[in-house]
Amino acid sequence: MFKKRGNKPEASIKEKEKMTAQDWLPIKDITSHFLFRKDGQLVAVLKIEPINIVLKSDSEKKRIVSAVHEAWNGIQYAIQILALPRPVDLDKYLDELQEIARETTDIARKRILQEYIHYIAGIVRGGEALERRYYLLISMAEVKQGKEELLKRAYELAANLETSGLKVNICDDVQIIDMAFSFLHPSQSAFEQIPTPAGITTIYREGGM
Repeated sequence: MFKKRGNKPEASIKEKEKMTAQDWLPIKDITSHFLFRKDGQLVAVLKIEPINIVLKSDSEKKRIVSAVHEAWNGIQYAIQILALPRPVDLDKYLDELQEIARETTDIARKRILQEYIHYIAGIVRGGEALERRYYLLISMAEVKQGKEELLKRAYELAANLETSGLKVNICDDVQIIDMAFSFLHPSQSAFEQIPTPAGITTIYREGGM
């Protein structure tokens, strides 16, 4: 006698089809300057503005590298580095150039503008108009006093890195959502507004505990 097969595989497939995007993501919540993961980890996010050291003198380059190296050596916990490419929306810039080209009466200037517009349009079509955003992610278990300890680490790391001349910000809720949106929807992040929730409550103020 053969046993009747159950419908577990079919049921499992149907359950997966009913899952929402939020069910698939490891993010539980974003609030109070933190990202809460479903595995019980609490994450603080630091955004670093890049600087161009090519134009710096040799002594300035050494000072910057030395300061970053010293700050890096002082880290006694795990840290993640995230570099996100993000498309730059140049549509408004192109519209302004085209308006200038239409209004100018100088033939030579109009030709130069039209050639430049064609060049910019080619960059946009080729997907070459990209910027990169840099983040540091610090995490620890969601325990009692964990928020205070994690925020303290974030401010200390930001202060140490800023001695090199880097501009470092502790991300608030909107900035963390923007980072997640750029990671999950990179092709649309420059053209769509982030889905900012209403009524965000900020428990901690930037600049101090």
